[in-house]
Amino acid sequence: MAFDYGALQAEIAALRAKQLFFIGGAAKSGTTWLQVLLDRHPAISCNGEGHFPSYLIPRLIGAVDEYNRDIAWKNQTIFGELPGYPRLEEDHIGFLWASAIALQLSAQARDRAVRLIGEKTPDNVRFFALLGSAFPAAKFIHLVRDGRDCVVSGWFHNLRVTPDWTRETFASMDAYVAASAEEWAGNVGAGYRFGETSPERCLGIRYEDLAAEPGPVLARVLAFLGAPSGPEILAACIGGAGFETLSGGRAPGTEDRNSFFRKGVPGDWRNHFTAETSRLFEEKAGEWLSRYRYL
Repeated sequence: MAFDYGALQAEIAALRAKQLFFIGGAAKSGTTWLQVLLDRHPAISCNGEGHFPSYLIPRLIGAVDEYNRDIAWKNQTIFGELPGYPRLEEDHIGFLWASAIALQLSAQARDRAVRLIGEKTPDNVRFFALLGSAFPAAKFIHLVRDGRDCVVSGWFHNLRVTPDWTRETFASMDAYVAASAEEWAGNVGAGYRFGETSPERCLGIRYEDLAAEPGPVLARVLAFLGAPSGPEILAACIGGAGFETLSGGRAPGTEDRNSFFRKGVPGDWRNHFTAETSRLFEEKAGEWLSRYRYL
């Protein structure tokens, strides 16, 4: 298949001249809601999940490793008396996956004249430093939500999407809580540590604050990104991404377990946790519950 190498290089250069950003957080932290809020902004494209660190990068690295092994075998067994052919080095691999991400981000925003392009995948939170090494001017948003609400939301999400696997893997929600508490703590801790080392590049916000005061919190996010945040823009973003709009007309707190936007209120964990699951979660993740004022 023919392609224009020069045109793709120019496309990547144009993309890197824009303000790029990545959103991450523990699963079911509200990253999709933040993404929709930002995508309603006239100067921002932020939609879909690229899963770059978890899907794309490992597969590209695996393909290059296999190629390098084949070249090494040829060099050793067939051309032993000759210098052999060079293998792709670590910097080359980084160039390949960074270029692939850039092309994906460019394609994401191809139909819109925007100057900020963001990508949201929850798992990004564990790879902010890696993404930052490829995109030195990129910014990062770490969205934190009470881990107990994340777990409850994740439980019902998994029952909806993969019911057989969920029931086979976890005997009950209590078992799911036990398995998920450390994962939540690990994700939150990774985002926190990156923010500590790169405070100028990373903004941390809480889902609960965004839910309580969407205007001021969204304005702070936009200021961090360098995007306009006047009253009309904030109203358009929030009006187009409210829970009632996204859920098809339900008020926050009205539950639909068949919807991605199940309930939309903080504190629902109190309706599902027992005293034992509360104790267990605090035992495994209490440091981060406390640090983010959830205890």
